[in-house]
Amino acid sequence: MTTSLLNKPFFSFFLHILFFLLHIFNSSSFFALAEHTSSTTSLFGNNNSEAEALLQWKASLDNQSQSLLSSWVGISPCINWIGITCDNSGSVTNLTLESFGLRGTLYDLNFSSFPNLFWLDLADNSLSGSIPSSIGNLKSLSVLYLSDNKLSGPIPSSIGNFTSLSKLSLHSNKLSGSIPQEIGLLESLNELELSNNVLTSRIPYSIGKLRNLSFLGLAKNQLSGPIPSSIENLTSLSELYLLDNKLSGPIPSSIGNLTSLFKLVLWGNKLSGSIPQEIGLLESLSRLELSDNVLTGRIPYSIRQLRNLSLLHLSDNQLSGPIASIGNMTMLTILGLDGNNLLDVFLQK
Repeated sequence: MTTSLLNKPFFSFFLHILFFLLHIFNSSSFFALAEHTSSTTSLFGNNNSEAEALLQWKASLDNQSQSLLSSWVGISPCINWIGITCDNSGSVTNLTLESFGLRGTLYDLNFSSFPNLFWLDLADNSLSGSIPSSIGNLKSLSVLYLSDNKLSGPIPSSIGNFTSLSKLSLHSNKLSGSIPQEIGLLESLNELELSNNVLTSRIPYSIGKLRNLSFLGLAKNQLSGPIPSSIENLTSLSELYLLDNKLSGPIPSSIGNLTSLFKLVLWGNKLSGSIPQEIGLLESLSRLELSDNVLTGRIPYSIRQLRNLSLLHLSDNQLSGPIASIGNMTMLTILGLDGNNLLDVFLQK
């Protein structure tokens, strides 16, 4: 019976029509699926790799940290992911998780997946391990805060790639080794804070290329050698903190070029020689701390020109002679001169 039906012309034609309709239906479904896939790619194509990179890093953190990042689910970090900001194209521009209680390392964070990231703030967490050299792939970065963590090892030379960086803060970690010469490539830098680590060797001469720098903090490390003469180029500098290191040699007379300086703190080193007369050119100074060095000679008479000074510490040096006139320092509230060989005489002229 079945064979006779198939042999009939009408039934055979009917089957051809049926197969044709099924083919059309399947093709439509395929194109609809392709169109949907294309639409999805268009919607999330810019941040699929970014989402994968963030989720991979999240998975490398401890369980408590992962729970703190519980909003990091799905395929788009731009939709309700805590600490994430995106641009109009759906690409991550800000990753800000300061004081978030994160524990882990940076090893599994694929920095090359974030071509548009310009703000990275992971300060005040419990991140450990070294700073990967691959962090240099963040070539759009403007702000990098990794301070107050447990990071160790050297500062990677790849930071020289951050030519758009304006703020770099790595203070209060366990970073060691020397400050890389490549730091001088960061000519857009406004703030450099590397204090409270275990950095050694000399302050690189290339630091003098940072002409836009207004804040320089290298305090509480183990830096040695002289203060580089290139520091004279930092004419935009308002705060300079080199305290509690092993710096030696004289205070360079070229420091008089830093006429915008508001705070100069050099105590706790091995600086020698006399206090340069050029110190009197720093008329904007509010705080001058040179205590606990091996400075000799007289307090320069030019110091009387520092009329805005509110704090002056020269204690525990080997200064001698009469005390220079401080009668003009009407703003002075704190004065430390003990531990020297100064005469108990105040010159008034």
